[in-house]
Amino acid sequence: MPSFGLIPRLLRSRPLTKGLRYFYRYTRPQAYRHNETLWPFVKVRRDADGRLAGCELRGVRGPATTPLEQLARAIAGDAHLILSGPSVAQIDYARCRLGAVMGVNGSIALRRQRPSLCFDYYAMLDAGFVKRRRDLVAEVLAQDLTLFVTPEVYRWIAFLFDGRAVRCRVALFEEVHQRALRPRARPEALEAELAEDSGLVLFDARHPVHAHGFSLDPPRGLFGGGTVAYTSLQLLAWLGAKTVYLHGLDLTAAAGPRFYESAASQLPTALDRQFSGHIEPAFRQAGRLLRARGIKVYNLSPASRLGGDVFEKRHWSCLLSREADPQTLGDVSA
Repeated sequence: MPSFGLIPRLLRSRPLTKGLRYFYRYTRPQAYRHNETLWPFVKVRRDADGRLAGCELRGVRGPATTPLEQLARAIAGDAHLILSGPSVAQIDYARCRLGAVMGVNGSIALRRQRPSLCFDYYAMLDAGFVKRRRDLVAEVLAQDLTLFVTPEVYRWIAFLFDGRAVRCRVALFEEVHQRALRPRARPEALEAELAEDSGLVLFDARHPVHAHGFSLDPPRGLFGGGTVAYTSLQLLAWLGAKTVYLHGLDLTAAAGPRFYESAASQLPTALDRQFSGHIEPAFRQAGRLLRARGIKVYNLSPASRLGGDVFEKRHWSCLLSREADPQTLGDVSA
């Protein structure tokens, strides 16, 4: 484990950080509540257009970051989003031919059985995962890939890991409705701002959880859909993917622990609580938008709670073909 100085250790102290969160919560307006995990540790930099350009941290130097608009949008064809549902364990990756691959959270654990599996991109938005599964996060940081994180996740990576061990490129993103260190956007303000916006497509500004939409321009922000899978789908569409295969999009805690967990080590999830009112509606509207734009999305999870009318379901064996074209192979989900 890396050695840390006194200040970083104090900043990781649970009593201190909890106390600061309470102080912030009760001394700021409600619209700033989402910033309580950032203050006073994180200071963000923005460009002339207000886009998130970087972060500075109190007491520790984080790894270098690359603004999203400077990343190469290099996916010219198929992309594979490998998630953490237990159905991933049924896929024989040694036999699959994959294009660009994005992982999330614990997807990297697949490399323990299949070291030849390479990730080009990765996304994390859960700081709790970073703190509780440091072993898996360390494996991600050691890879030659592009890692997309929120400022809060970036903060914890900087506090918990030696920057000299970070090999990946780090890119910051934020959510449209609750930007870092800015007040939460009011629904009517979002509706007025995005009424004619082709880059930030607003579906429902007045959803009780938070605004539903889909970002075709992530440097300006992403929409949350209750799961990192939704974040990642926006990133892959922006990176140029013409076809996206969703691996392990089970979206139910009842199916069992994530593929890399045991029942004893399973981290909590809000999937069952948020699915019907938040997650499913967001994906359904995103599916319509992507189809209209000519982007194909196939769900490789036979047990997924998302219906086949949201994203067409396919069996993972469709990836055995060199071209992996479901239109050519036909439906093999039975």
